[in-house]
Amino acid sequence: MAQRLYGLSLALPSTLLVGVFALVPVAASFYLSLTSWSGLARGEFVGLANYQALLQDERFHRYLRQTLAYALFAVPLGVFFPLGVALALHNLRGLWAAFFRVVFYLPLVTGVVATALLVQALIGLLPWNPLNRPETVLPTLALFSTWQGMGSAVLLYLAGLSRVPREVYEAAAVDGAGPWQAFRFVTLPALLPIVSLVAVLSTIASLQLFEAVLFMTRGGPGDASFTLAYYIYTSAFRYFRMGYATALAWVLAGGLFVLVWLQRRLERRLADAEA
Repeated sequence: MAQRLYGLSLALPSTLLVGVFALVPVAASFYLSLTSWSGLARGEFVGLANYQALLQDERFHRYLRQTLAYALFAVPLGVFFPLGVALALHNLRGLWAAFFRVVFYLPLVTGVVATALLVQALIGLLPWNPLNRPETVLPTLALFSTWQGMGSAVLLYLAGLSRVPREVYEAAAVDGAGPWQAFRFVTLPALLPIVSLVAVLSTIASLQLFEAVLFMTRGGPGDASFTLAYYIYTSAFRYFRMGYATALAWVLAGGLFVLVWLQRRLERRLADAEA
């Protein structure tokens, strides 16, 4: 009993910090979603009125579809393109390996603002601007976000590849396995936990797309690149509908939780089927 009390006393300071700086703001934000607060004047308690208005908001439904359409581009790119890069880098040795690892990680360190300005300058050299066309703006943003944020995924894949013993590949080659068979039956099963992690992180990042829209398109052309995260931003800081924006944020958070939960369940079923 004394040891338990001693352990609780050690955990109490960090638990209080989590409660004050995490749980309290979360609870406060949920309360704000039940009010008509504008950010300037004191709001009134309106119950579920913001959520009811959200269900009838045609823009919310349109921006939800656009966010999901963006995710259909961005998630596969965010999972498989870094995997291909990691496979290529894994076979490099010496200074070239270090050089290209820095090159692919550099956009992540540089940040969205600087890379967005660079990409916009490069796009300006093209005969037509894909960011100015409704049919190409979301795929272009997906390509940009994949390139800008792929550094962490590449490092995760490289770490996973370094853990696969070379003797396993040699044994597979002796059994007659070619490059594709070695990847299918040796590399991919070893990387499945990392692929799952990258898929979850890519899904979360895709559904929260904001900075690239803010600095590259401002939701345009028209509102073709409006995402839910950007709609939350404009509702709160352009139209000062803080209560409504908070309700939107809670719906987005709930949708993220459900999608990630379904994704993990599907991955477990596929893993069980493989076994």
